[in-house]
Amino acid sequence: AKTILKAITIQVGRTGALTPVAELEPILVAGSTVSRATLHNEEEIQRKDIRVGDTVVIEKAGEVIPAVVEVVMGKRPKKARAFVLPKTCPECGSQAAKDEADVVWRCPNPDCAAQVRGRLEHFCARGAMDIEGGGEVLVRQLVANGLALNVGELYKLSVAEVANLDRMAEKSAQNFIDGLEASKERDLWRFIFGLGILHVGSGVAKALCRRYKNMDELMDASEEEFVAIDDVGEVIARSVHHWFGDPENRRLIERLRKVGLNFESSIYQPAAAVGPLAGKTLVLTGTLPTLKRHEAAAKIEAAGGRVSGSVSRKTDYVLAGEEAGSKLAKAEKLNVTVIDEAELLRLCGE
Repeated sequence: AKTILKAITIQVGRTGALTPVAELEPILVAGSTVSRATLHNEEEIQRKDIRVGDTVVIEKAGEVIPAVVEVVMGKRPKKARAFVLPKTCPECGSQAAKDEADVVWRCPNPDCAAQVRGRLEHFCARGAMDIEGGGEVLVRQLVANGLALNVGELYKLSVAEVANLDRMAEKSAQNFIDGLEASKERDLWRFIFGLGILHVGSGVAKALCRRYKNMDELMDASEEEFVAIDDVGEVIARSVHHWFGDPENRRLIERLRKVGLNFESSIYQPAAAVGPLAGKTLVLTGTLPTLKRHEAAAKIEAAGGRVSGSVSRKTDYVLAGEEAGSKLAKAEKLNVTVIDEAELLRLCGE
């Protein structure tokens, strides 16, 4: 769809990244109204020559995330000027910095309120520690009121403190506190992912937790050991080693240890026992009879296998349930072996 780019604002992420965002004249795209879209970084804006006032083409990348595809040059206003990314953080005013190997400008202030909010929201997110109620509205109030400025302080909160915040009742406050308590049992890879270490997504977190059986082994590993792990390159290894080498981060880990978070990895694979699915790549699609998607993925990874999001000739198995869609069709086209839940359990030795 085509619409007008009314302004470009700067969003500060949990890693300090200054991300330009297109503020758009609202337009219907793929079934929902879009009023904002990511512009990724300064180089992307320059490459596409995107300017305020331009008519732009919008699409949903992967049918989910709105993005600006291109500018309709024939409709450019005469007064449109090239965008210059501000080199100061719009949240705390710190001077932004950029690594030579990076295209992203970042706020270097770890105490920047936007970064603090981002780290807390990321930690609470469903893909990380999955803490009910820990979304943007609550986190913004916790930070503004000085109740939680790092993830360790979340576990000191009381029901009364949360219930006293705007738009919070005792029941929702209790659900949040219960969610924090339940999160103490989450697997180590979710915790590592939730810490928000630069360049560490869920896949890297799982790779680390397949190699190290607990937090202590992971913290004490060398950069060279990290590089030797599949899915972990030099940049990621340096980032992980640097994060765990920071005394403040070490103190945070110890605070979380004391409140009872799980520091053991259930997907750890010692070299002598690689598991029945070692070296195998599986793709999940559809609804399974008894297992939830994340439970099936956990079984695969505990058996040494790898879960991928897309089917290719390198895929060993496609685990298909009810209402399996395009992934099943592609598997059949590529002659990839399709299995059901019962066969997965058999392959895992259950």
